[in-house]
Parts: sequence; C-alpha cells; structure tokens
Amino acid sequence: MEKNGQTVRVLDEQGTLIGYTYPKRAKGLVKKCRAEFVSDKEIRLNKQGPTYENMEDKEMDNLTNNTETNYNFITVNPREWQKNPSSGEKTVWDCFIISNPLAGAVDSEESMVEILSVGQWEWKGASRVTNGFQELVPETEYHLIFWLNGGENDRADETCQLQILFTDSNVTATNAEFSDGLCFRLNRSYIKPLKKYKGWEYYDIPFTTTKAKYTQWQFVADRAPMAVMPAKEPEVYKDLPDVPDIYEAERPQRHNIVFEDGWPVNQWYSTEKLAHPKKTDAWQDVIRKAIEGDLDVDELKEEILDALDVDELRAGIIESLKESMIHLQK
Repeated sequence: MEKNGQTVRVLDEQGTLIGYTYPKRAKGLVKKCRAEFVSDKEIRLNKQGPTYENMEDKEMDNLTNNTETNYNFITVNPREWQKNPSSGEKTVWDCFIISNPLAGAVDSEESMVEILSVGQWEWKGASRVTNGFQELVPETEYHLIFWLNGGENDRADETCQLQILFTDSNVTATNAEFSDGLCFRLNRSYIKPLKKYKGWEYYDIPFTTTKAKYTQWQFVADRAPMAVMPAKEPEVYKDLPDVPDIYEAERPQRHNIVFEDGWPVNQWYSTEKLAHPKKTDAWQDVIRKAIEGDLDVDELKEEILDALDVDELRAGIIESLKESMIHLQK
C-alpha cells in the first residue's frame, strides 16, 4: 500500500513485494545499479542491493540537531477517515475545504486545503474517527505528521487524543480495543508541537510498529471540536517561522477555526479584550462608583456610555443570536 508519496513498488530478488519508495529514490537506486526498473511504477532490487530496512536512507535536515535521520513519514488524508462503527450516533465529524493558512508562507502549499473536523462543544459523548487498517513494515519506526487546530474548551475538561493500535485483525477496532493501544494527548501541552502558525500546531508523532500485521489510528474529540490538516515532512517547514499566540499564557483554550478571530468575541479572553484591558477597567470603575453611591443616575448613564463599546456589544448580541438559532434548530 503506497504511503505519503511512496508510489513505486519495491520487489526483492525473487519478485516479492517488500514495500514502497519515492520515485526519486527509485531512480537513485537504479542509477547506482542497486536495482532495476520492472515498469515505470516498479523496481526490483539486485542481489547485491539494499534490504528494505536500509533502502529508505534518504538524507534530510533534522530540525533539532541538523543530523542525518532515517524517517518514514505518514500524514493524514481527510478522505481516508470515517466514523468508528462502534461509536453509534455520538460521533460528529466532517471533511471540508478551507483557505490554506500556510498559503503564501510555504511555496508548495495550495491556496485551499481539505481538513478533517472531529467533535463538538456539547456534552453528547466523544466523537471517534478512524482510518481503518493499514499494512506497515513490522518493527519499524514511523512518524505520523499533521497540523492541528482546536481541541480545547475554556473549562479544560475536553478530550483531544490520537490512538494507535497494532493488530492482526483486518476489521476496524472497537473503542474498547483502541484503549489497549497507544494514546497521545494532543491538548494542554502534553505533547509539544514542532511549530505554531496562525492558530495551527504542527505535530510529529513517532511510533514503532510491532510484529502485528496491521496498524490503525483513531482521533477522539469530546466537548471541543478539533480540525486536522494534512502536513508535509518537517524539512518543508524549515523556514516557516514559529508564531505562537501572544496571549497563549492567558487564554483558557487555544485557537479554534470555529470562531472568526479564533476565540469567542464576547468572552474575556477574546483578542480584543486582552489587547485593550482598559475597557474592562472602565467597567469595573463604573460598578465601584455605583456601589459606593458616588454616581447619580445621569452621571451613571454618562459613565456607562463612556465605558461601552458599541461594536463589541453588537458583536456579542449577534453571537448570542447565532447560538440561540443553532440551539433551536437542534
């Protein structure tokens, strides 16, 4: 099964399929007389050629120490994912196209990109999506790479996880079976992303396969929607600046594309309110004077009008009306 651009089939000396590789790598092996083309999408290793384990020895810059590293990267293709059948009707998920947040900053990025959205704000049970089962090389290190947005709420009681299961069964694992596999928490800084950019976080999740025949992945989201975007290898983002949220330490949840600004405009942790704390101070001063009896009615009106942000009030009302309409439609 081809993976992440590895579209050339690799056969051993007897013609048995032993894996896949990149077209550029295949040409390099043929040029060095270590393999020969059987077709334009297939090469056969020569007797003195490399084994599959050391065949993928491509060179790339490691982001942390600039040393040569052998990595097998796999990314998320939104269309390959589906609801886990054992989740019943609780799972809320979707695939849709958005403006690519990396367009213009990374040359190879298109203007639009498809994402996988999982979960909801309501307390209705966890949403679980899986990509089924895939055959990977046994006892080999792989890296699952993707961009992540959202997956946190302002109560800090959400679930945002990646689960990996190694199994010999060719049937999609149940939620109970996934609980016996690996669990990676993708919220609350349990795992540090490699980079942050425009509200998105770039994750590189390493894992080593077992002797089991299949590998399965599952995303789990509860009480906060999360979005997953396909990613390229780390070297592609080598020159992309790391741009975290400047108010990250103050906000109770991270950026979520559900909101136009990334956060609810009517909450204290919106960018507008954190950027202009004097407005909040003005309201507190009005309340203090009113409690202490230092304001008469006319003066109180003037103080309130001075502290009032009409645009902010209008945005808050519109947001409340939207939420009410959504609730009524349900």
